[in-house]
Amino acid sequence: MSTSAVNDDVRACLELGVQAAEAYKRPDLGDRLHHLVGQVGDPDVQVVVVGEFKQGKSSLINALVNAKICPVDDDIATAVPTVLRHGEEKQAWAVVSPVTDGAPPPEGSEERRAIPFDQVPAYATELGGVDHTLHIKGVEIELPRKLLSEGLVLVDTPGVGGLGSAHATAALGALSVADAALFVSDASQEYTRAEMDFLAQAQDLCSTVVCIMTKTDFYPAWRRVLEINTGHLNRLGFNIPILPVSSMLRAEAVRRNDRELNRESGFPELVRSLTGEIVAGANARERERAKITIVNVCDQLSGQFEAELAALNDPERANELLERLEEAKRKSDTLRSQVAKWSTTLNDGVGDLTSDIEFDFRQRMRSITQEGDAAIENSDPLDTWAEFEPWLVNRVSHEVVSNYRYMTERASALSADVGTHFGGDELLEDLEIHNPTSVLEGVSVEPSMDLTETTAGKKGLTVLKGSYSGMLMFGVLGGMVAVAAPVLPFVAPAVGAMMGRGALKDEKVRQIAKRRAEARNSMRRYCDEVSFQVTKDSRDTMRRVQRQLRDHYSTRAEELHKSTTENLKAAQEAAKVGVAEKAGRLRDIEAELGRIRGLRTRAAELPAISPTAQAAAQPAAAAAGGSGA
Repeated sequence: MSTSAVNDDVRACLELGVQAAEAYKRPDLGDRLHHLVGQVGDPDVQVVVVGEFKQGKSSLINALVNAKICPVDDDIATAVPTVLRHGEEKQAWAVVSPVTDGAPPPEGSEERRAIPFDQVPAYATELGGVDHTLHIKGVEIELPRKLLSEGLVLVDTPGVGGLGSAHATAALGALSVADAALFVSDASQEYTRAEMDFLAQAQDLCSTVVCIMTKTDFYPAWRRVLEINTGHLNRLGFNIPILPVSSMLRAEAVRRNDRELNRESGFPELVRSLTGEIVAGANARERERAKITIVNVCDQLSGQFEAELAALNDPERANELLERLEEAKRKSDTLRSQVAKWSTTLNDGVGDLTSDIEFDFRQRMRSITQEGDAAIENSDPLDTWAEFEPWLVNRVSHEVVSNYRYMTERASALSADVGTHFGGDELLEDLEIHNPTSVLEGVSVEPSMDLTETTAGKKGLTVLKGSYSGMLMFGVLGGMVAVAAPVLPFVAPAVGAMMGRGALKDEKVRQIAKRRAEARNSMRRYCDEVSFQVTKDSRDTMRRVQRQLRDHYSTRAEELHKSTTENLKAAQEAAKVGVAEKAGRLRDIEAELGRIRGLRTRAAELPAISPTAQAAAQPAAAAAGGSGA
């Protein structure tokens, strides 16, 4: 069965569940199901394309969708994240905020502005937008393409190293909220140390990483480079596939409608990976979530009929049944109270989590300052600051992202702990933890040191001062020890030269020590400002997470209370039913239960679709020009 057919079945089950909930006067349960109807088959699956400067990321995306969307040029490069998703019409927007002279933009100042489609390169590249009073933060594009229709969202990022640390920060932030990452490197050479370091970061931040080797048509030795890169990944224990592709061959294959050339380009395998594993996996998770919710709702709807049926079938044990239902109702009342165990678990867990997150972040920043101190102590900032500053910004960004990743994992674990009080089937998984690197946009390293080399004139003046002092000192000393006057003219210059050289050396040491102290101060000021901003944002994020969990589980508690109340009420009314009415009521109950159980069985037996089946179901997407249709 195809993906679309399975999704249609799931949506049909959800809609039947909504109708059933409305028929049985349970709009609260209907709202849960209605919320899922629009999500099944249309998840946003973010795939971030990352890599060094000029490795072919934009060309790769253009070839995937068979359209010249992302700007490709030898002299300019992508400067802001460019998001490409499905739409019925070709449209583009720029995400902008006002320029604030280095200060962080006011909260809520971001704006999404429609832009002409032909202006996308001006907004997405380092040339900047046409309105220089605005800070361009990103570009969003909608395009009618089959490859994107299942929910795939492609994000083109700036180079992680070639365009500076700010762009590396943006790439790390995008990875932290992505479902998968495509790491792009061309076939000109094996992975560099910087690329391997970034791959290690990507492994930590993103659950699914696929390496793409581009420009195989341009470098005949690409197979040897592929072999070397595979060896590098294996030695580090990275279980990451490498897919060789050629965007030029893909474009030519689409132009000629040549399937064999398209196969040679390597893109069919990439498309299968995107649709058959990444997107299909997200679709499968959404369907499974919908199935579990339908089954849970059916169980709650059938509860009142099962209680009534039990009371009618066994009147002698009606009192025992009522006691069990009253106990269930008391438990649901407890779940609704302020002193419920789940509420205590949540409040205590959030307190512990907030403390642990702050300690983890302080520990990370402490490690950075220790490494920075060691690097500064073993170098002259005059020579190394140009490399040290981007290292510092990139390292801080990585640790901030890792700290938020840790927060997400711990918050999910807390949600699971709270969910155990509800039987474990009511977990909240979609916690809203945004891209953390946005808090770093208004923070920059501001070196207070003089990073210019000492001029020859200043060096000469230092030597003269030292020489003069040496000659003067030797003359006074010679007079004190009665050195013969004829000797002084020959000895004094040599002593002066030695003293001048020593003074120059001492001055150089003093200047280096001064620059090191100023470099440490600059590093600490930057780290302190980052800590100030991140700590505030982290606490705000934890408060939002706490509200999400509280509202979610409060709603579940209300649902359970209403269900147990209806069950008890139905059993109590059944105990009062007369003999004449009993047979008719039994038939009605069996009919209602049959409908609910039928829906439950249909939902439970909905077929899953494997990634292999997903790939096989979309041959056109892998064929020449298929993804651009």
